[in-house]
Amino acid sequence: MQNRAKRFCALSLLGLAATIAFGNPAVAASGGCVIDRRERAVLTPVLHNIAARSRSTIVIESRTDSSHFAKAFSLNELILHEAASELSPQMKAAPSGSVVILPNPTPAIPPKAQHELEQEYSAKLNVPCNIPAMRSFSKHVLFEAPTHVREMFLVTAPGKGWERFHKFFGKDAERITVSRVAFDRANHYALVHVSAGISANGAGGELFLLRRETGKWTIKRTFPTWTT
Repeated sequence: MQNRAKRFCALSLLGLAATIAFGNPAVAASGGCVIDRRERAVLTPVLHNIAARSRSTIVIESRTDSSHFAKAFSLNELILHEAASELSPQMKAAPSGSVVILPNPTPAIPPKAQHELEQEYSAKLNVPCNIPAMRSFSKHVLFEAPTHVREMFLVTAPGKGWERFHKFFGKDAERITVSRVAFDRANHYALVHVSAGISANGAGGELFLLRRETGKWTIKRTFPTWTT
């Protein structure tokens, strides 16, 4: 449990920090909307990546996240921040007063595809959908109705919600919410946001950028978005 908390607390603050991890966000009604096969094809490697980094039970809410956790960032700003972070060590290592010529960083994604991703991501967040159980995961990955999970946090005493959550799912269980998946028009890139937590002070968000290679989706970048 300590290792999981350290991973999230180490994330840099790039967006709006959450005052209470995983509140009860209000989302727009979407009727019987269910994510399609294309979105599930992207979620599969993302959730496998998360499961591979955890030895705990992972509880995935079976409805996509449209809360402020999934909105309070800009893909362009995250990419620029990452590029600046990569160049910073070279700048610090240069002798004082010297002229430093830095190479142009390799773009994470073509500008056109980036713009298309941002547009579709913003539009899809307004239409939350149900996520059907994906049976290719281990028994330690559970898909649960969001109402079932969020009812555990409808208590007034701080921390009691997480106590109820861990009592029901296990002491090291991790709560996961995922956004809708956005695509560029050529279907070469995909974007999805994931929020995860184990306690009020051990939670955070990551934005996953994927690329389709030889017919399969591969994670190319992950950007931290918020942390508590």
